[in-house]
Amino acid sequence: MIEVVLQGQTLKANLLNPEVSKRYEDGFDKVVKTFDEAAKCERGSDGIRMQCQAVIDYVTDIFGEEQAKKVFGESTDLLECMDIMEEMYDMYEKYITPKVTKKKQELIDRFSK
Repeated sequence: MIEVVLQGQTLKANLLNPEVSKRYEDGFDKVVKTFDEAAKCERGSDGIRMQCQAVIDYVTDIFGEEQAKKVFGESTDLLECMDIMEEMYDMYEKYITPKVTKKKQELIDRFSK
């Protein structure tokens, strides 16, 4: 399990599992597509609802319902959801890649002696 921080909340997920990683990638693409589709809504509130729900579903799919509730609380708004999407986008670069790079270097150092 890898710990990450979203909206100041520490969450855990098995982000190096290939199935979870695929859900992360596919989920991100789905949210971006929903953001594009929401622009076509006649009512602004419908577009906001679509976008927020897409982000909530995405975070829930990766981290589970209980951890997602920690991030979103009782209610959320579009700007908060956009901030969360930005944090999700940066998550691998900020948390996962450094861990993998460090571990790989430790193995190289250990076994190349």
